[in-house]
Amino acid sequence: MADKSKLGFEFPTGYLRVEKNKIAEFAAALSQKDSTNDVKRIYRDEDTARSEGYINIPIPPTFPTGFAFWTAGGLFGIIDKVGADVTKLLHSEEEYEYFAPICAGDMLTAKMKVADMYERGRKERKGRYFEITVLETEVFNEKNELVLRARTTFVER
Repeated sequence: MADKSKLGFEFPTGYLRVEKNKIAEFAAALSQKDSTNDVKRIYRDEDTARSEGYINIPIPPTFPTGFAFWTAGGLFGIIDKVGADVTKLLHSEEEYEYFAPICAGDMLTAKMKVADMYERGRKERKGRYFEITVLETEVFNEKNELVLRARTTFVER
């Protein structure tokens, strides 16, 4: 089970550049398209994005799910650091709070911490007891403006 002493633990800061081809690939994967040419133009064409009021190609709303894979040693690095057992783990919830658009070309800084750890259910009821870990990531742009707060919840049975 996750190590409760990790509550408040801050992972090393992660840095990533948002690439336009990754935005198009993510949009294609979500929409189950074989080609990035088949996704909405706003996710692959700078002129279309600008005509919609963006500085550059915007990210799809759930794109930040992948940020954990680029920071904190990736998914297994995160799991290892909190002491969870990957064979008993379930991704439960993802929540995003946007403060500004994130677009292709943005250089982001991500700061992740273990925000909460708690139990649900009773230990004596097999299959009805879970330990919950909540990770919170704050993402800043190159101007050091907070652009996103993401909360990831996983359950360990």
